[in-house]
Amino acid sequence: MKAYELTNKKGFEVIHNSTPWRVAVHASQPEVNGVPSFHQWGRHMESEEGFVLLSGQGWLVTSTDGRDYHIQELKREELTLVEQAERHAILLAENSSALIVENLDMSNSVNEEMDSALKEEILKKIGF
Repeated sequence: MKAYELTNKKGFEVIHNSTPWRVAVHASQPEVNGVPSFHQWGRHMESEEGFVLLSGQGWLVTSTDGRDYHIQELKREELTLVEQAERHAILLAENSSALIVENLDMSNSVNEEMDSALKEEILKKIGF
């Protein structure tokens, strides 16, 4: 058995690699998952991705077409799953973290620039 410390992390840090999946922590770091980095959609073309809030506040924004969107506030003890190829962006408040479960091989992933007016609309709705 292995045990992993999930606190005192910054940015995106892989905690465990397995075949064919891995576990990581997204810990608040503005240039990785804060307002300054909230300008791109991520898309994993061959996999799903799971998010569980560990501490603080976090939001997952998803979109099927890059225009219409859904804001999901992450909650403790709740798994939020992004579907394969679904556009998504995570936003974490200061001193927050989320557990991530995803494929080990994320090489077939793409980033797409988010429309700046849409970005501002989303941030306003969240309260930033």
